Amino acid sequence: MLVLSIVAHIPENRKEAKTTHFTFLFSSSIDASSIFELSKALEHSYSRVSADLNTIPAENIEVNVYAQRWRYVKATGHFKASGNVEGVSKLHFVEDTWLDTEISKTAIHEFVHAVVLKLLIDQEPKPLNVKKFDDKFATFPIWLWEGLSVYEAGQFYEPKTLAYLNSGKYPEVSELNNRSKGQKIYSCGYTLIEYILAEYGKDKLITLIASYGDLQNVLGLTEEEFSSNWYHFIKNKYNLK
Repeated sequence: MLVLSIVAHIPENRKEAKTTHFTFLFSSSIDASSIFELSKALEHSYSRVSADLNTIPAENIEVNVYAQRWRYVKATGHFKASGNVEGVSKLHFVEDTWLDTEISKTAIHEFVHAVVLKLLIDQEPKPLNVKKFDDKFATFPIWLWEGLSVYEAGQFYEPKTLAYLNSGKYPEVSELNNRSKGQKIYSCGYTLIEYILAEYGKDKLITLIASYGDLQNVLGLTEEEFSSNWYHFIKNKYNLK
C-alpha cells in the first residue's frame, strides 16, 4: 500500500498540443500521432455538432489523455468509464482501453456531452445559480443524455444483431433511463435519436433537450407510446422479424 501511495504522488511527465478549439494535455508515453488523429476527429466534429445541436461549444476545450488508468481514476474519480466530461470545456480519457477504431468515437461521444451541457446552461438565467442548476441537471434523462452522444459519435449497432430487438422485447424508456438495469442505451441510443429526427425533425429534438426530455409536452407521447413507436420505426427500417 505504501508503494502504491508513493507512486500515486509521482508527477506525470505530460506534453501539450493545441488546435483551433482544443488543447491536448497527454502523457509523454503516448504516441503523438494518435493525439494528432484525435485532434482531427474533434476539430472536424466541432462545427458539425454545433450545427446539429444549435449550440456554440466552449471556445477552447481542454482534453486530458492518460496512459495509465490509475491516473485517470485519480483525476476524475471514475473507475468504470474510459472517458468523461468535466463541465463544458474539459474532457478526460484513458488511452489503454481504446481500440484504434474507437478512439475518435469515444472522444466525440464525450465532446457531445459537453455541448449538451452548454446548451442547458445557456438557457438558464444569468448569473448562473450553480447549486440550483446542478440539482436540475441531475434530472436530465439518461436515455437522452447518452443517446445524443451515441448518435453524434456514430456508435451505431445494427438492430438485427441485438437478439432482444429481433424477438420484439424492446426496452422501454424507463429501462434505458436506469443504469442499474443494464447498458442497452449504448446499443439503442443511435436509433432512438434517428427515430426522433426522422419523425419530428431537428427543432423538436432541440426542444426535447431543452425541456429535459419531456416527451408528453414536446412530442405528445407517453414513455410507453414513445418506446413502442421507436420500436416499430426500427422494425420497419431495419427489417426486424
